[in-house]
Amino acid sequence: MSKWEIIYDWNVQICFPIEKDNHGYPEGRSCEELFAWPIQGNESYFCVESIPFFVKGLSRGDIVQAKIVEKNQVHDTEFFEFERLVERGGHNTYRLLVRNSSPKEPGLTEKELREMGLMFEVDQNDFFAVDVPPDVDQEEIDDFLIAAAESGRWGLQDGYVKEREPGS
Repeated sequence: MSKWEIIYDWNVQICFPIEKDNHGYPEGRSCEELFAWPIQGNESYFCVESIPFFVKGLSRGDIVQAKIVEKNQVHDTEFFEFERLVERGGHNTYRLLVRNSSPKEPGLTEKELREMGLMFEVDQNDFFAVDVPPDVDQEEIDDFLIAAAESGRWGLQDGYVKEREPGS
């Protein structure tokens, strides 16, 4: 049983800063807003519910600390801003950019990911943020994702992948 008691009655959006690549991607974004559930007994701790598209080093299920920030030029109300990672939740995150323009897409990719027990979010019908929970076979998932990437079906990027113990 987790030491964190999550409150599912309401959620918040937390603004996480985005590290841009050498080409300035993603353009027009300085943060990614992710939904999170509050943690009982600590008003600044939250469990991330969304699957990050752009934020690196973070996964669904992670416990984070965030602070309330007064409204500013971007937000017209108070909002939460990420402060630090408190504890890993055991999930891994991948990003897929589907390159195959098959009429079966994105439905085929969605079907395959669901059948493997994965959650995902889709943007623009070709950009997937994929959550790999700790109770699935990570090696099987890696083999599938990498094989499809090597075949040219999609581009693959790690959002956050827990280092495995040797022999696991």
